[in-house]
Amino acid sequence: MEYFKKINFRKLDYIVFLSMTILIFIGLYCVRQADILSEDKNGLYTKQLLGAIIGSGTILVMLFIDYRFISKLSFLMYIGITLILAFTLFFGNNVNNVNRWITIAGIPFQPSELAKVVLIIFLAYLCDHFKNKMGKFYVFFILAAITAVPTLLIVLEPHLSSGLSILFIFAVLVYSSGVSYKVIGTVLAVVLPIIIAIIVSVTVFNVKLPFIQSYQINRVLSFLSTDEEEDAAGKFQQNQAIAAIQSGGLSGKMLVEDDSNKNYRNIYANESDFIFSIVGEELGFVGSIIIILLYFAMIVRCFIIASQAPDYIGKIICIGVSSLLIFQVFVNIGVSTSLLPNTGLPLPFISYGVTSLVSSMIAVGLVLNISLRRND
Repeated sequence: MEYFKKINFRKLDYIVFLSMTILIFIGLYCVRQADILSEDKNGLYTKQLLGAIIGSGTILVMLFIDYRFISKLSFLMYIGITLILAFTLFFGNNVNNVNRWITIAGIPFQPSELAKVVLIIFLAYLCDHFKNKMGKFYVFFILAAITAVPTLLIVLEPHLSSGLSILFIFAVLVYSSGVSYKVIGTVLAVVLPIIIAIIVSVTVFNVKLPFIQSYQINRVLSFLSTDEEEDAAGKFQQNQAIAAIQSGGLSGKMLVEDDSNKNYRNIYANESDFIFSIVGEELGFVGSIIIILLYFAMIVRCFIIASQAPDYIGKIICIGVSSLLIFQVFVNIGVSTSLLPNTGLPLPFISYGVTSLVSSMIAVGLVLNISLRRND
């Protein structure tokens, strides 16, 4: 099989490509607005633009390399990213008592974002290797163990939301790969009581667990609270985000010259975790709906490409990328609109974060790679 050969760009899925491109440009605009109104002036826009350029170059190179060749390197990529995660946990930049970043050439690098993509590729490779044995318990435990190592390192940083996103990807991939209901049922019968016991012990009996921080518990309790004063204090950021989104009205404030009346300017992490507050205020209800429709179109096309993939591994990779996009879009927008407890996950292609942007582009680049080889 030829892994490097001339490709026909007419086969490229332009719905996925154009959706991603439009979202990236919207993200650059929103990050620029956050950068302009920020007192720190950290050059976020310049770094994000650099990330878009790096991601575009990476995708262009990837399209010429067959995804099956990339999957053959997935074990080495998995070992590499696991070692980087371990290094980050023990020697990374400590910011607000969390070790999630290391600095490369002056730019913060967050390995957990890239780990999600690497894990999708490696799990797809393993599922393909064991595709005739997916009904065996030992295969499930191999997949679970492979997933558990980077997930544990990420949760200990601590970054629980990224750990949950990996578990969601794992669950979707395992189900899609054809694991028998007998295996799934047995695992759920064992795991669900443990999860319930952890939730009860932490929330009711205040048991301290190393992978669950007190502020994470407080966020959930505040979200579930019916006390108005407690709710207002615990959900201050989310209430501010909702006010910003509401103030955008139908068409938004993009054309308003006076930036001093922008509600999102005082929201913490408005360039990343709460970037949808900028989206809502600048682009309004219409712009927000268009963005959601772009994500919807991209995700649906990913599933369609999965159904048309030339082989099993291509199908699993597309499903993994789809599950990654679904989880992060739902959680980020859900947090900004107070549908979910406050947690930190970037909105793909829009939130500030060079690693997040490049990793998301690589993930979609894999889907585009598979779309080019649908008839191989």
